[in-house]
Amino acid sequence: MEGSTRWGALAFLAEQHEICAENVKMKDEGYSLFGQHRVRLYTFKKNVYWKIPTGVQLDIANVVPASGPPRRLPNR
Repeated sequence: MEGSTRWGALAFLAEQHEICAENVKMKDEGYSLFGQHRVRLYTFKKNVYWKIPTGVQLDIANVVPASGPPRRLPNR
């Protein structure tokens, strides 16, 4: 793992998470997170959503609104 990789820990919000996407692919079955924990690394593409667990309160008050129309991603 590269030292510059930044990770956010959903594990601190709830024990279980549901994530859906149009395309889900396993990238690495024995990924070493922080040089210790062996986990599976997945790639989620196109219309990725996370089901917010019951009881999780999110504060988006400081999120800056987008300026201009949504940008279109190139077809891949």
